[in-house]
Amino acid sequence: MRSFSNHIYWSLIPVTAIVLLDEFLKYYGLNTFPEEGNVVNHSILQFAIHKNWGIAFDIPFKLEFVIFFSFLIGLGLFHAAYKNWKRHPDITVATLIILIGALGNLYDRIVYGFTVDYIILFERSAINLSDIVIVTGVFFLLWLSRRAKNDKDRDR
Repeated sequence: MRSFSNHIYWSLIPVTAIVLLDEFLKYYGLNTFPEEGNVVNHSILQFAIHKNWGIAFDIPFKLEFVIFFSFLIGLGLFHAAYKNWKRHPDITVATLIILIGALGNLYDRIVYGFTVDYIILFERSAINLSDIVIVTGVFFLLWLSRRAKNDKDRDR
């Protein structure tokens, strides 16, 4: 089982590649895709640029605060990953997946002043690959927490 745990760190390579692809698509999209408001053909899935000046769900927040709190949350995630490194490597991986995805969006905020979303779903939700990586990491972490709780209950 330990050898499996050591191999799961390799999952961080494709996650990092996805976030790097995301940064390329953001750059490409900013130079190629139409602005979200200029899309004429409406469909379930479209590619257009949505500039998120705030935080999740376009909640407005000053950029300085967003960057500051992003660093604080990032430090907390890094601490959690480090703390679980040996005893719970799967939790470390889930935490690092969230952190890697968050770094993609933090990069946008620092370089562009906003998060670049380019996947528009149902004409309402705007996301990017980094968002998908973050959500995947959160679900993985929740699943691991639930599994750990079930293991504890079974051991009682």
